Amino acid sequence: IGLDDAQKAYLRGEISKAQSRFMEIQWQLQDAMESLVGLIKQSSMDETQVLTQLDKVLVAEREMKRAQIGLLVRIKSKLTAEQQAKLQKIRAEAK
Repeated sequence: IGLDDAQKAYLRGEISKAQSRFMEIQWQLQDAMESLVGLIKQSSMDETQVLTQLDKVLVAEREMKRAQIGLLVRIKSKLTAEQQAKLQKIRAEAK
């Protein structure tokens, strides 16, 4: 799409930071899910505990989506209108 050197450097930096954040959130989500499953597997469940743990899972999922959309916005804001149009064309051709 014709990225210049400054755009490439910016994108590499943002993607690197995002990957680190995604990994961190993924671990949080995995831990929260494991705890939730453990609570659900118990023969006697405490509704308050289960729902509190579910909230932790949902917070982690929200964080992941927020981080993904944030990266999308940062990347798109660094692209020119022409570069964005090229990407749209590439996506359309890939379908």
